[in-house]
Amino acid sequence: MQDDIQVGYFDSNMEQFIHKGPYAPDETEVDVAQDAAYVFGHMFLSMKRRLSDLRYRFNSTGNIDVQQRMTGCEMLDTGEPGLILSTDAFNAIFADLIYYNMTHYSYNSGNLLSPWSEVHQTYAKWLYQTIYLPICIKTLKKCLERLKNFVMRKVCPRVRLIQKAMSGGARVSCLAFGFYPRHINLTLLRDGQPIVEQEMTGGQLLPNGDGTYQLRKSLEVNTEELRERHNYTCTTSHLSLDNKLNVSWIPESGIDRVGLYVKSAPLAMVAIIILLSIFVCVRRRNTAGSQTLSQLSNANYAQVAEQISLSSHSET
Repeated sequence: MQDDIQVGYFDSNMEQFIHKGPYAPDETEVDVAQDAAYVFGHMFLSMKRRLSDLRYRFNSTGNIDVQQRMTGCEMLDTGEPGLILSTDAFNAIFADLIYYNMTHYSYNSGNLLSPWSEVHQTYAKWLYQTIYLPICIKTLKKCLERLKNFVMRKVCPRVRLIQKAMSGGARVSCLAFGFYPRHINLTLLRDGQPIVEQEMTGGQLLPNGDGTYQLRKSLEVNTEELRERHNYTCTTSHLSLDNKLNVSWIPESGIDRVGLYVKSAPLAMVAIIILLSIFVCVRRRNTAGSQTLSQLSNANYAQVAEQISLSSHSET
């Protein structure tokens, strides 16, 4: 991954690095393939050994367990190496953490396995200093050269303040979507004052299919607050914006408007039922009238036929 963009993955069966993502080259360069095979191969074996030790300690040999590792490095604006870190987790439980830069090394053993010995820590420091960090920075520079226009782009967010009537009040949602990079500051204000996060729902950053992101925060407003007609404002700060983007809403007629929206659906259903009942009654009456006319017509026809028959007999 470079920032939030996948640039490739390592196939442990083929022991080969596979490019993936935008502007991915068709073939992998020889030095990139060698570096990837060494680094990913070494990490893969290390994770297998750690998983085996953890399964033995927790007597989990018959279960399905997950061993995770996240490793990454940073490059300063000057192009110099920054921080490199590595963290492990076993079944989503924190295991250990390593921080290293050119001047400082820090190791936290966590609480799942015994801490590393001094010899092991010296070896890990040497490994990060001479192999992991240089390879990571070199790979980061190559990816940045290929994806610079993509990862450095800035797409302005589109902001909406959505109101939806609900029983007992309304829901006010602040929605920002279609923005990149993904770091954004989205705040909902009431009369110019920020609303605390505990009162709102949502707040989870979600990806879109086009490489941008969206973020929504919602607040439930009761009928009393609607009567008070507060000023609700959705304010957004983003790298693509020179100034904050604000969208405001004030309830126009308070609870009456919301009550109308909430009650309109049941009233519509009652009206539909009444209309259907009238239609059924009219149809039944028309059907009964048609049957009566038919019976009368048949009776008249039989009476006329009988009179004609009697007349014929009398003439005879």
